[in-house]
Amino acid sequence: MDENKYKKAGTFYFVGNIFNKGIAFLTVPIFTRILSTSDYGIVTTYNSWIGILSMIVGFALHMSVRIAAVDYKEKLDDFMSSIILFVTLVVFCMTVVVAGGIKLLHIDANILLVIICMLHAYATATIEDYSTYLMMKYNYKARTALMVLPNLISVVFSVFVIKFVLKSELYLGRIVPTAAVMILFSILIAFSVLKKGKNRINWDYIKYAMAISAPLILHGIALNILSQSDRIMITSLAGAAQTGIYSLIYNFSMIATVITTTLEGIWVPWFINKLKMNSRDEINVIAKDYINLMTYAMAALILVAPEVVKILANESYWEGISIIPPVVLANYVIFAYSLYVNIEHYYKKTPYVTVNTIIAAVSNIVLNFLFIPKYGYVAAAYTTLASYLISFMLHTRYAKKLEPNLYPLKRFLYPLIELLAMTILFYVFEETFAIRWAIMIIYILAMFYKERNRLKVYFPNMPFWK
Repeated sequence: MDENKYKKAGTFYFVGNIFNKGIAFLTVPIFTRILSTSDYGIVTTYNSWIGILSMIVGFALHMSVRIAAVDYKEKLDDFMSSIILFVTLVVFCMTVVVAGGIKLLHIDANILLVIICMLHAYATATIEDYSTYLMMKYNYKARTALMVLPNLISVVFSVFVIKFVLKSELYLGRIVPTAAVMILFSILIAFSVLKKGKNRINWDYIKYAMAISAPLILHGIALNILSQSDRIMITSLAGAAQTGIYSLIYNFSMIATVITTTLEGIWVPWFINKLKMNSRDEINVIAKDYINLMTYAMAALILVAPEVVKILANESYWEGISIIPPVVLANYVIFAYSLYVNIEHYYKKTPYVTVNTIIAAVSNIVLNFLFIPKYGYVAAAYTTLASYLISFMLHTRYAKKLEPNLYPLKRFLYPLIELLAMTILFYVFEETFAIRWAIMIIYILAMFYKERNRLKVYFPNMPFWK
């Protein structure tokens, strides 16, 4: 892949992510006003379960696609056809068994909603598989479209259903339309993949994929527990209303990850290729820029967040502003440890990835169980940060055994100081927005000037360079 294509991919992913995050950002005021904190919390809890179930029904096969793109470069379409067909048949059987079990055992559950949940999980897994395929093929236009369209359509559909169709149980107006759109896209993807491939299950491909991904099923479940259990447990231990408040702050804090999501699309295949070429020095140089950009975004977000939250949501959500710093820091730690996890994936050390993530997930559950009943969603913010720090230490420790010279830990020293400084300034000037915003503007301008040459490399086609 030539340098120009890297640049084009980076630009497309940037625009796609900005648009995607923009949709999420602009719709927050809509959904927080047409849904109660309780309804909002139920939607978030449902999404948490979808994240966990998608790893189970999809067997985490998207991770095998990364490696298969190298090992089966010329037969990747056949590989994709085989795994998509396999997952489709398995999910069909699982759905029949689950729905039949609920009926026969007279379990008090909405069978239709259970079926929707199963199919939604399947759709999420299928889209993830295909998105990884597009990423490894550097089909950045199609991947960008796949990032944007399902979210855009589901938002419009959801608002219509909530406002004009439902009179009660408004949370269904967000759940059902989103599931329907995701399922439709997954069907279109499945037909497209099967058309390109040999339209049959090749058990050699399945064995290969499962050898890589099977250990990651537990990893994926543990990772989703690590990232989602706080919301599930807040709902159970403190009520859905508190989940709604926490979720708003958590989702808002993820806005800065647009940079991570943007660059990941070109970072992962680039990283794999460079490591195969033993270009470790080049990886470290680019990683420094990667770390710096993420630090700047998170630092700025901490300072401006209170006012933005007040614009986005009504007063019933404002009490959650105090947990912005730990939630933002938690998202930063996720980014940091993902660098080391990529090393573990490259060397196919997936069992170690799984064990480390399980330890962090169990830690999160224990801490949540101990502190949420007393401190509610506030405790969840800090227990989540603590659990991600545990995960960072575990993954870093093992990755350093595999690649001692990649990503020196000292690279995170100054970023950490910057983020801690912004956290202190947040709490000192929490009620004085003018000072916080002034500090943010000065900080961003200084960092933009400092990194101007590197930004031109990553995003050469941005109009403000011209």
